[in-house]
Amino acid sequence: MSKSRDVSTFHTSKRQAIYIHTRTVLPCMYEEWMSLQEQELSDLLRHSLNLNKSVPNAADDDEMASLLDNIVHNFKDYAARRRRLARKDVCGFFSQSWRTTFENSISWIGGCRPSSYFRLIYALCGAEIDSRLSQFFQDGSSSEFPVLSAIQLSSIDNLQRRTIVQEEKLSTKLASLQQEIADMPLALIARKSSPDYKLNEEAIDAIGKIEEAMVCTIEEADELRLKTYQELTKILTRAQALDYIIAVKKLRLCVRAWGIEKDQERARE
Repeated sequence: MSKSRDVSTFHTSKRQAIYIHTRTVLPCMYEEWMSLQEQELSDLLRHSLNLNKSVPNAADDDEMASLLDNIVHNFKDYAARRRRLARKDVCGFFSQSWRTTFENSISWIGGCRPSSYFRLIYALCGAEIDSRLSQFFQDGSSSEFPVLSAIQLSSIDNLQRRTIVQEEKLSTKLASLQQEIADMPLALIARKSSPDYKLNEEAIDAIGKIEEAMVCTIEEADELRLKTYQELTKILTRAQALDYIIAVKKLRLCVRAWGIEKDQERARE
């Protein structure tokens, strides 16, 4: 019994130390990421204002390519940092207290849904996904996509379909993990637990396995977000990608700002 208590105390102390560390690092990392979004948006807007789209310029094109490549590099770096921290405290990514309640309410596996990338680009083109695409492919008469070619639309539609399939697989995987809480072996462990509900070796092992699976889910979700972003922007011309990424970053920063304002309003009530 004493050995069991010692193991429980050791693991509890270790988890508390990790928790305190990651819950300090994660908010800082997130704030750095949002600050980077503001800086990238500023750079994109500056380039957009200086860009002469009617007369392509080699220097402008090179600068735009460098700018877009740098954004992808930053995205990859952020995902790598998230992956390292998720292995220490994966539960934090599913209950991100450093984000606003609005941000958390629309979160999907620790971030945005990759399928939302397509909703945004269709919205920017003044189109609804189902009816507008159907009309365009049937008779080619739709004027809802003035900046996207038929080949681009077809490629985007195919990418969207593949992304939704992968997204649904991850959603199902997460649902299964959540349901395991009420299944074996945790249900039996909880039934046999002592009145003080302390962690024991069985519980630590069972929870650890669930957390490992949750880490994999976060990693796969981040990989899908990055992969979808890269493939979608490759379909677009550089000028189109520039306009699209500006809209993405504006929306992200607005969601953050709106969430802060709503939380402040509720705090005053």
